[in-house]
Amino acid sequence: MPDDVSGKRRARRLAYSIAPGVLLAGVAGGIAFPVIPLLGVRVGLPMWFIGTILAANRAARMVSAPIVGVLTDRWGGRRMVIVGLAAQVVVMALYLVGVVGGNPGLYFLLARLLHGPASACVFVGAQTLALHAGGPVHGGLAAGMVRASMSAGMPVGLAAGGLLAAVAGERSLFEAAMAVVGLGAVLAFLTVPDLHAPSEERSRATATWKMLSDRRLLAVGLLNFAMFVSAQGVVLTTIVLVVHGRGLRLNGLGDQGTAGIAMCWMVLISTATMLLCGRLGDRRRIHAGIAAFGIAITIPGLLAVGLGHSLTVLSAGIALVGLGMGALGPSLLALVAAFVAPERRGRAAGALQFCGDAGGVLGPIAGTTLMAGGAATPYFVCAGVLSVVLPVAVWLARLERRAARPAAGVAPLLTID
Repeated sequence: MPDDVSGKRRARRLAYSIAPGVLLAGVAGGIAFPVIPLLGVRVGLPMWFIGTILAANRAARMVSAPIVGVLTDRWGGRRMVIVGLAAQVVVMALYLVGVVGGNPGLYFLLARLLHGPASACVFVGAQTLALHAGGPVHGGLAAGMVRASMSAGMPVGLAAGGLLAAVAGERSLFEAAMAVVGLGAVLAFLTVPDLHAPSEERSRATATWKMLSDRRLLAVGLLNFAMFVSAQGVVLTTIVLVVHGRGLRLNGLGDQGTAGIAMCWMVLISTATMLLCGRLGDRRRIHAGIAAFGIAITIPGLLAVGLGHSLTVLSAGIALVGLGMGALGPSLLALVAAFVAPERRGRAAGALQFCGDAGGVLGPIAGTTLMAGGAATPYFVCAGVLSVVLPVAVWLARLERRAARPAAGVAPLLTID
């Protein structure tokens, strides 16, 4: 018991040292994001080009995440996080040059393209560090704290960015974003631990794809993909259209204000749930079971959003989606620690990030396209997708239960390879 308490304290302490830089990276990205489409419209950029700018970072992150995973195993997560945060300072500088020097379209596109690999370094590096910090025993605790910091930064930045743009102007906004992510880089340099397993392998980026030949990791990636398609793709993209189409208003706020409150509500619930579910999964050894619960509870949440014509039903549905996101996020990352040898965790985190980003790219496209069939259609389709992958989560939960009963003559299936 004393060793377990000491291990838990160590995992918590290490996670606290990783989280601030990740949080501030999200805050800086959130500060900059809402200005990009508005400024693009004002300077006369075509809508297709604005859409390309907005999508460029996630597309670039999809390409770079597997490579970053290999580099993380080779050089360590600490270096990747610091490099990623330093590169994001350059990203914010490019935004600022676009505002001050003219030709914002070109500089914004360059910034978003650089933001892809920069954020991949931060996210993959931080999640790998969380796996090393928690290990198989306290992985949920560390994963919950790091994933919660990844989730919480963006909405804080969105709120701050809107306020700064209105009060101080766009130049001051991007200067503030540079300062925030620069502070994150300094904090990371001072506090992020150098945790990595020694490895003699000199793997190529294709090694990340080979990891998905393990059907357990493939299952984890599939669940991450499905949730990103639904919650962070369709919901975040189309909720303002649902609010507008049904004439929903919160205390006289307009469509964007009401939708913004709804999205913040979802993210706040998700963040709080991540912290609780990560610890519960460690205590009960039920990470896969919690992931299955997260998928299951998201399905009625999506249906409620699709069918709801009142703020009460919409809020309840959004809350269920937030609970599902919060249950799934740390659970999937904690499962990776049980499936993968320590020297391969960077590649596994890169594969997990790729699957999430693939869902995040497909979700907005599918959501806006399916809106042609009615506001409820994308939510029904997403509920159907999650219903299809729910048996995969149940299968993982069964493996987890079998692994917890080695004394019964069942070989452990959730051991490090």
